[in-house]
Amino acid sequence: MSEVSASVGRYLSTIHLVSESTGRPAKTGELATALDVSAASVTEMLGTLEARDLATYEKYKGATLTDDGEDTAREVMWKHCLAENFLLGDLEIDDPEEAREMGNALSDEVAARIREHIDHPCAGECSAPKSEYNECCDDVRDAEAK
Repeated sequence: MSEVSASVGRYLSTIHLVSESTGRPAKTGELATALDVSAASVTEMLGTLEARDLATYEKYKGATLTDDGEDTAREVMWKHCLAENFLLGDLEIDDPEEAREMGNALSDEVAARIREHIDHPCAGECSAPKSEYNECCDDVRDAEAK
């Protein structure tokens, strides 16, 4: 998995969720809508992701994650799920944005320790959006609802 910023993680997760829910590459407009950013911002980030070998982008067809991009997206999503389940289940804090921020900050070691502590459906990698993730993070639940 590649180390990524919160912004890159958001894009990778969104590309993954859009691609999984549609069964095809994620189009620029879909990503812009889902991320609430401009199409130009999406195109710029797709160039960055392609340069880092995290995604491939073909104009008019869309973006697809590379193997490293998908692994990274799944780990980012898994950490968000861990944080959300911990905050909600253990601390009774229902704040998905706080969970995303917390998930972005988790080291692999801390994530593993939280996983040992909570009752969480994932074992270390998010493979959303599959049916067993009805207890997973808001990002996954929202994608399944579409």
